[in-house]
Amino acid sequence: MRTTVRRIYMSGKVKTIAADVTKKEIFCFGMLGVAQSIVFQLWNNQMMFFYTDVFMLAPAFISVMFLVARIWDGVNDPITGLLIERTHTPFGRFKNAMLFAPIPLAVVLVLNFTVPGLSGVAMYAYVLITYLLFDMIYTLVDVSFFSLPAVMTNDSNKRSSMFGVARLCTGVTTSVAGILIVPCVTMFGKGDMKQGYFLTAIVFGLVSCAIYFLNTRQVHERHIAPKESFEFKKTMKAVIANKPLLMVMAFGFILQMVTVGKSSMNMYYATYNLGNTMLVSVVGLAGIPGMLLGSAVAPALIKKFEAKYVGIGISVLFLLDSIGLSFFENNFVALMVNNLVFMFYVGAGMVLVSTMTADTIEYADWKIGQRNEGFITSTQTFISKLAVAIANSSVLALIAFLGYVPNTQQAPETLKAFFYIESFVPGVLGMLACIPMLLYPLTHKKYAEIRAELEMRDK
Repeated sequence: MRTTVRRIYMSGKVKTIAADVTKKEIFCFGMLGVAQSIVFQLWNNQMMFFYTDVFMLAPAFISVMFLVARIWDGVNDPITGLLIERTHTPFGRFKNAMLFAPIPLAVVLVLNFTVPGLSGVAMYAYVLITYLLFDMIYTLVDVSFFSLPAVMTNDSNKRSSMFGVARLCTGVTTSVAGILIVPCVTMFGKGDMKQGYFLTAIVFGLVSCAIYFLNTRQVHERHIAPKESFEFKKTMKAVIANKPLLMVMAFGFILQMVTVGKSSMNMYYATYNLGNTMLVSVVGLAGIPGMLLGSAVAPALIKKFEAKYVGIGISVLFLLDSIGLSFFENNFVALMVNNLVFMFYVGAGMVLVSTMTADTIEYADWKIGQRNEGFITSTQTFISKLAVAIANSSVLALIAFLGYVPNTQQAPETLKAFFYIESFVPGVLGMLACIPMLLYPLTHKKYAEIRAELEMRDK
């Protein structure tokens, strides 16, 4: 039986906490998203460019490595989710990773942006190992972070607000970090990109650790299910027989793939089509208002309308935005407007995915009698990373096919292709997300019925 927990053990001491989530906790939860986003933004959006143009690795190797990592994630992420949800310490279940993982995560981030004096097999082994290490440690933090709202409050609207605040914080961080990365690399490197990326990784890692340590102890786990005996069949059914979750996974995969693919392309488009890498920062700045607005209004939209229609609406909006940009080739102002709407789509979409995923935990509990918060949340992490790999691998394979050569003037047909990959293609792909949203069955009414039935079971 689930009970509301008003006391939490912290270093062996009993601490009284509020009966439900407070504004201070929601703020601190959002700040944990900031800490997470700082390192992920650098790693996620810059690794491909760093590998091709700084490390000078073959695109074919990078593409294969990304896919190998995602195959490993298919095993690692669910296991990580199960381990997290079944680990009980004086600090809770989901707070552990955010207390103990930030320093190792920062160290491995720096190793990812280090070019050692190696060659041949040793060099490729170093790249693969450091990439996978970051991926695995980040999974611990990511699954724990997105599982927290499910145990901090049972109120779906409050969860939606929490995810809205978190995405608002991470959205701003993503945009600000995106703006600062290139200037930091330039300033620290003084013409040496290897040194620039290395020192930038150190700074980002230190800032992330400080934010983690200041905020993790301020959030509290309340609604904790008792430790159940592990049933593999039930655990797998928590995903396979969970139609709402499968539809959210499909929507989230398409959203993330479009987001990462377009974001990864920004560096190449700005560098070669617009002729100025620094414009990436300016375009990122233009996206901040869109991300803020999307993250801020998403909870209200979800509350007023069915979540599925919000997902369809933002997908159509992004398609129109992409079509609009396709009429303005290499126009910097048009690109800024495009990125403004694009980041609204991203901000609202991420809140939508997080909120809907949390709601499917109750659906699993209602349908099969097992919540599996960590395991279900790990699907969101896995899908996100799978989309990152496929998007980056697709971009790498495509630019290699188009004849891309690093640090040289590209052929006219290559530049033309870059433009369409930046503009029209993402919007068309994004519309595919409407299919799972049309099939998503968990309405406001159905969720309320599920919550009422679960409460009756607990009495």
